[in-house]
This record gives sequence, structure tokens and C-alpha cells, in this order.
Amino acid sequence: MPFIGKQPQAGAYSKLDAITTSATATYNLTLDSGAYYPQSANHLLVSLNGVIQAPQDSFTVSGSQIIFDSALTSADVIDFIIALGDTLDIGVPSAGSVNTSQLANDAVTSAKLDTNIDIAGTLDVTGATTLDSTLAVAGHSSIGNAGTVDGTRALTVVGATDGTGSSIIVGYNSSLSSKFSVRDDGYTTIGAGMNVQGNITFASGAGIDFSGNANASGMTSELLDDYEEGTFTPQLYSNGATFSYSVQLGSYVKIGSFVYLQFNITLSNRTGTLTNTVFLDNIPFNTKNVDNSLYSGGHIGHYFNINLNSGSTIAYQLPAVSASQLELKEVGDNLGENSIVASELGTNAVIRGSIMYRSV
Repeated sequence: MPFIGKQPQAGAYSKLDAITTSATATYNLTLDSGAYYPQSANHLLVSLNGVIQAPQDSFTVSGSQIIFDSALTSADVIDFIIALGDTLDIGVPSAGSVNTSQLANDAVTSAKLDTNIDIAGTLDVTGATTLDSTLAVAGHSSIGNAGTVDGTRALTVVGATDGTGSSIIVGYNSSLSSKFSVRDDGYTTIGAGMNVQGNITFASGAGIDFSGNANASGMTSELLDDYEEGTFTPQLYSNGATFSYSVQLGSYVKIGSFVYLQFNITLSNRTGTLTNTVFLDNIPFNTKNVDNSLYSGGHIGHYFNINLNSGSTIAYQLPAVSASQLELKEVGDNLGENSIVASELGTNAVIRGSIMYRSV
């Protein structure tokens, strides 16, 4: 409520214990028999022999003692000593009266924040913020500058059940078009959609789960958990043979378990035993066959200086077990399938092609 004049001060105002004078200038100050420490002489109202004494001139204080400017006698009487109070010693500020300027920097720590934070307006975070449970923002939420995340800052939300739920890292310049929430079971829910202009990083073994779609008969997995692009060094293998190369180029794209290879091999020589089957070796991922009776295979597009039967082409075939090799085959309408052996490859043989197979 408003006041005329100076608003009353909240504090502890006390009448100190009575003091018996003697031939000394120094006396102990007590309140309820306990030592009392005034903040200064100016906080005491002292009456001696019916006269109010001037602080600093007639007396001073040191710790819990009052020191008069001259020694008293037993005939002197200290009528009373009133402590005028310690500023805001027990005062409670009025509701809504504490502003930002009254709070020191870093005065509010996470220990003073509820695990469930509801913000009706704008949330601006300039550093890294960790919440143990729920963050609900009804208005606009921005981290960093201009509603984006600048790559050095992050919003991490940890599941509330055991503290080990999924962590959502909002990367550089990311935005969500609608609802974004983290459930205690570690799942993330996006209501109407998600527009991510940066990168989404999955933990090892995690990916995009399509199990919400209608399940097809015989379906064994609906998790897309891998995508890679890279290079490899293709080479040939034949038991007992040694190959040297003038060109060895290879690249691959892996989407889930499917691997797509492109390669170029040019031989400069081959020596040793040349009567055994030739394999494309050092492929980047081991092959997988769903069933031993299901041999995957396909054709290799370009080849030169290879001694094949008329009308035949080079094909490849996956072995019946997981391996890092693909067997090269000679295929023709009237020939069936025959393994290519090292002697059929000229010293300058060229094999260029693309291959797709399932990986382990």
C-alpha cells in the first residue's frame, strides 16, 4: 500500500539487555543473554542518565561491545539501548516488487528451477540449457540469434523417468513447423512436420522407423538405419594368381542394407597359377544371402581383353555364405554359367561396371 513520506523499513528492532555501569568505558551488548553485534554505532539509540547520546561522538561500537568516550561510574545509569535494526534482516519483499535489476548475474541456478517449466511468451537462451523433464513454450522459442541455433549452442531435453531418455540436439538453423515433444519412454513426437535445415545425427543402431505403416506379409524389419557414401580399392582374387594393376577405382553408396558399387579395374599383368576362378575382391561390405538357394547376381557392363566364348558376357554372383568377394561368371544363352578363370584375362584386361547387392 502507498505511504506519505518515507516507506517504513523492514528489519529487527530490539531493546537490548540492561547494563550495570562500573568504572569502565566498555560494556558488552547482549540480547536475551546472547552477544549482539550491531552493524555500526549509528544503528543504536542509547540513553545515558536521561540524555540521548550521539553515535560516533559519545560512543562507538566494536563487535558486540559499546565503548563510551569516557569511563562511566557506578552512579551513572544506562536507561536503555535500542537496536534500530539490521536492514532487511527478516523483511519479505512485496509480491511483484523484485525486478531483474535486483538479481545478481548467475544468481538463479538450476537447483532453484522446477523440472517442469511452462513459458507463455518468448524463451531466449544464449547458452546451453539442460532440462531434466518438460519444457513447454507457448510462444516463440529461440536459442542463439534470430530464432536459430548457431552451431555452438544446443537445447538438450532428457527423459524424466531415469535421466537416460533420448537427447534431442537442435543443430544449426533448425526449425520445427509444429509440435515438438519428448516422451519419458525416449521417443520424440513431431505433430505436423519438421523442417530441418541442418543435420540430424542418429546414435549407433538408431534410424528412421517405418513401423507405423501397414506391415507387409513376411516383413522382418522397418528400420532404415544407415546411409553411406565412400570409395574403395577394387581388386581381383584367384587362388595361386598374382595381379598387378594400372587402374583401381571404386566408389559406393549404401542405403540401409543395399550396396551399390561402381568400379574400374585395368590389369597391367597377371602371373602364377591361372587356372582357378576369379573373384572381385575387397568390396566394402560383406555380402548377404537371404537363403542359400537364392543366389543374387547381375551383369557387368564393360570389359576388354578378356578371352570369352562368342556371345557370352561377364556376370557376377554372390556366394552362398557371407563373404567379401563376388564370383565372376561367363554367361551365354547356349553356354549356361561358367566360372571365369585367371588365364582368360589378358595382361591388359579391363573390367568396368556397377553392382548392387545386399550387405550383412
